[in-house]
Amino acid sequence: MLKDMIKRTLILAAIIILAVFSVSLLSVGMTPEIALVFEIFLLSFFVTVIQQMVKQIICSHLILNIIIEYLAVSIFVFLYGYFVQWFSRSNWWMAFVYVALVYVPAYFLDMAIVNRDIAYINAQLERRRKEC
Repeated sequence: MLKDMIKRTLILAAIIILAVFSVSLLSVGMTPEIALVFEIFLLSFFVTVIQQMVKQIICSHLILNIIIEYLAVSIFVFLYGYFVQWFSRSNWWMAFVYVALVYVPAYFLDMAIVNRDIAYINAQLERRRKEC
């Protein structure tokens, strides 16, 4: 399906980027750009762990779950970004903006894909009912 194709494409792109920057690290040494790529990969790993932990918290309100996940990830991005010096004290709020810029389109894309999958499954069920 489309969701799996997008996921596989992003995983492949991440592996390619990591491989290219790993070779660059070996040949050029640590540059700010290479450090940034590895910092982003480490951040992505921790964000995924946080998302899995939040998904373990079962709440009957979808919006509340989304808000909890957004706040947890935003606070972690802020702390992580502060320690790797992405943010200064004057622009700490940018962490929340960056997370929103990633989360909002991702959630709308996910909702569109899920709706498409639901429509496909319903069409298949309707087809089977008519055949019986």
